Amino acid sequence: MNICRREIQMNLPAMLYWTVGMVLGLLFFMLMFPATSQNAAVLNQITGQFSPELIRALGLQALDLSTVLGYYSYVFIYILLVGAIYALKSSLSSLSEEIRARTADFLLSKPVGRPVIAAAKAASVSTLILLQNIIYIPLAFIITRLTSGQDFNIQVFLLINLTMLLVQLFFLALGLLLAVIIKRIRNVLPIALGTVFAFWVVQMLNQTLADSALAYLTPFAWFDLAGIIASGGYQAKYLFTNMILVIAVATLAGFIYQRRDMPAV
Repeated sequence: MNICRREIQMNLPAMLYWTVGMVLGLLFFMLMFPATSQNAAVLNQITGQFSPELIRALGLQALDLSTVLGYYSYVFIYILLVGAIYALKSSLSSLSEEIRARTADFLLSKPVGRPVIAAAKAASVSTLILLQNIIYIPLAFIITRLTSGQDFNIQVFLLINLTMLLVQLFFLALGLLLAVIIKRIRNVLPIALGTVFAFWVVQMLNQTLADSALAYLTPFAWFDLAGIIASGGYQAKYLFTNMILVIAVATLAGFIYQRRDMPAV
């Protein structure tokens, strides 16, 4: 419990910085929504000149940018990228910091077992991610309401935003796994950026090729925002896939961490 509390206290400022950046980015783009919605015909003419493959890769084929939920969903795609990078970076850093600093032997000399350490660090990152969503979602609602001037389905809006938490949980588990299988980690941010953008490239290929098999390879495809707007819910098969993978990957990370040789000073 002390480990979890200490980790939260140490990483809370960084989480707040990332969250403020996400909120400011959303505010910047939502301030442009009135002009975008009023000139939807011109925007459609511009995007109509793009190739069908590019339109699908950008996720524009099913989103109506003249509506507040359609426009918000398009902006949210990039907010989601930031949230995924934060989740992966945080979990990767949390479990690997003692290994990188070569102080793991000191931590393990305490009367605390490896499973407790791994669980405490995973819990601290999970708590910070949950807090981030608790802060972001109400602020996003306020910004969207004030800048749009339109009524929108609050339930659908909430479902759209909760996809960030679900995707972040996947990258949290993946970060834990990468932390225990990569032997030398000097800087976690390049790994986090490269990994998240690799999954994003797969998502762009999935949208371009409309290949259902590719959709299972990236969490960005499991929660289709246009589909959420149309149906008012998630697809059960992808929600189940996300839950199973989060549990399986996190369990595998804990199993490897339990048996890994820790470098000494």
